[in-house]
Amino acid sequence: MDEADLVIYGRYVVTLDSCNRVISRGAIVVRNGVIVDVGREEDVRGKYNAKEVVERRDHIVVPGLIDCHTHTQQYLLRSAISDEMLQLPPIWTKVLVPFERAMGKDLAKLSSRASIVNMLKNGITYFVEAGAPYPEILAEEVLASGIKGVVTYATYDIIEEKIAEPEDVFNRFEKFYREYSGRGPNLHVWASLRQVMMVSEKLMSEVIEFSRRHGLGITLHLGEYQGEVDYVLAKHGLRPLEYLIKCGINKINPVIIAHGVYFSPREISILRNYGLGLCWCPSVDSWLMGIHWIGLADVKGLKLGIGSDGGAWNRLDLLHEMKVAKALAKAVSTSITYFKAHLDSNTLINMVTGAAGSLVNEKIGRIEKGYSADIAILSIRDVRNMPIHNPVDTIVNYLEGDSVTDVIINGKLVVKDRKVLTIDEERVAKELLNREEEIREMVVELIKKLRTRTGSS
Repeated sequence: MDEADLVIYGRYVVTLDSCNRVISRGAIVVRNGVIVDVGREEDVRGKYNAKEVVERRDHIVVPGLIDCHTHTQQYLLRSAISDEMLQLPPIWTKVLVPFERAMGKDLAKLSSRASIVNMLKNGITYFVEAGAPYPEILAEEVLASGIKGVVTYATYDIIEEKIAEPEDVFNRFEKFYREYSGRGPNLHVWASLRQVMMVSEKLMSEVIEFSRRHGLGITLHLGEYQGEVDYVLAKHGLRPLEYLIKCGINKINPVIIAHGVYFSPREISILRNYGLGLCWCPSVDSWLMGIHWIGLADVKGLKLGIGSDGGAWNRLDLLHEMKVAKALAKAVSTSITYFKAHLDSNTLINMVTGAAGSLVNEKIGRIEKGYSADIAILSIRDVRNMPIHNPVDTIVNYLEGDSVTDVIINGKLVVKDRKVLTIDEERVAKELLNREEEIREMVVELIKKLRTRTGSS
């Protein structure tokens, strides 16, 4: 018998592999954090001497989910943003960034840790941070928790009328990279460009060139609202993504563009031609920006993912976001073209696993030999989810984060029977409750300043 570290048995194994197999009574064999065999239980059982066996007879086993756009240090704003505040133009410079700037290191740590607990319990094994004000704190939490994370420093030197020195911002980004790059197999350091209107040409040039030279990925916000498009057109005579191509962002790999709601047909072609990644955040994009063109586009050849945009807006539940995405896309497609089959379940489940890991250029997002053993296990032992005719449709249309029972990252259990093993969840919950009043006072003070500036009552 061959040696193995872990064997997982499930009622269904949704592989998303090159053959897109769904295996009934399936088994997955793991050695040294990597999948070494996948097949039917009857073909695998008896072939391996495993140190640990996980049997989940009433469950669907899927690749770990990938949140390709989140803000871990905005978590403490959860339920603080009212419908009235959504009207502020734009809310990120009026609420989100000021809150981040006012937050101290202790609250940044609590926010990061709470975000990671939330993600793990929802089956997320990999996330991409959009730009943390305290990236060092987040990096330490990633290393301790076992989750895989791309950590970036919130890189910008312009916010409304205030301008920081580009060199100071760049030096902090470079210092973070030097200190944390290569610190652990689950931690990845990328660059971040917060938003084209918030980054000077000098800082953008330095970040892009540094990323190209050191082989770093870049993530950025783009195509978020009409004012941004008008600003870039007026200043550069180009639309936002066209301008970034001129700046050389196509020389970087990987690139993940968050939102991209206001993209022209030419910009969509640029995504396809250069293999740039796009992360749609269905709930938040709909609340703040509008209907996404994904609902009408031919998505073949596009590298697409789904993100939460952070815990300030939702429960960091990508299984739920898939349902929002499906409803939005079909509503648009059906209303305009009367085509009801657009953005099907197979496309959506590939999006929520990072386009088979291609969004981040890693061997994740598939249950296939040679891929990292990053796996989520979902219970279907609930009358609300039965019967199961098609496991993929069941996941996309019915299961949510509460269905996740176990999470495995690099072949190690980090969530078992719905309990996070690497973080004391009760301690996090207790601290959130104990500091609730302090956090609320921060938000109240922020709202007072906003009302003073906008003249609202």
